[in-house]
Amino acid sequence: MLIEPRTYRYSTLRLVLLIIALFLLGVMPFVILGSTNILYALFSFAIIGLIMLIAIFSLTRSTTISNDGISARSLLGERSLNWNEIDSVSGRGNTIKLHNRDGDVTVVPSPQLPGYLEVIEIIGAKRPDLFSPARYSEMSRNWFNSLLFIVTGAIFIGIGIYLYLNSSETETMMPIIFLAVLGLGFIASIFMSVLSLKLDGPWLTVRYLLNKITLKVDEVKTIGLDVKQTRSGKSYQVFMFTTNNRTIRFSGLGPSLPVVYLVLKNWHQARVS
Repeated sequence: MLIEPRTYRYSTLRLVLLIIALFLLGVMPFVILGSTNILYALFSFAIIGLIMLIAIFSLTRSTTISNDGISARSLLGERSLNWNEIDSVSGRGNTIKLHNRDGDVTVVPSPQLPGYLEVIEIIGAKRPDLFSPARYSEMSRNWFNSLLFIVTGAIFIGIGIYLYLNSSETETMMPIIFLAVLGLGFIASIFMSVLSLKLDGPWLTVRYLLNKITLKVDEVKTIGLDVKQTRSGKSYQVFMFTTNNRTIRFSGLGPSLPVVYLVLKNWHQARVS
């Protein structure tokens, strides 16, 4: 599949522009406000310096893949594994962690790097045995996270109701409506989200909070992994297209989204091809 080693990293120009932007962010208050307060200066540069260190750490991370193996580099060092040294996988959220048999070496490609989708595909192609549907027959969302969404939504709605009952001014209705809509949005997201997947031979059961869908493998046309850029970073989703033109999208399932995707992909390819 691979001929030449491939390295996935942020561009140097992006790092330089970030450093310039952070420097200007730290200097501009003194230029505009003319502040000479030493405590203000120390606090400002400490915050800017911390942000710069975090940004530089993130932007200098890289992942290299070759026919021999995979490595991940950061300011803290480099971790590498040959493909045949990888014994197990784990992860959380959108990350995938590759472990050797002794457990003393773990390679973690950054999901924020350009080309992360390609990295996941190559890992799945090089070591498909790590993503066996028999081993990962049930994959589910963390119930604590689901409960947290429901509690957060209930809190927003409760605050809205409290403001409504203790105020008669019409101008306060907008924040009340906003809080109610925000709270309902948190709760509705759990009702509409996929909570678990269960693989049983050629059957896939997709469970929601109040119902479930059972699909046979030949009813699934395509399984893929896509990404969207958001303000907080990259957001990944697994999608499935069915033969009745239905699209099922989900994220947040464990052990991690890349593992879930590669397991589903192996399940589908093994029984359709």
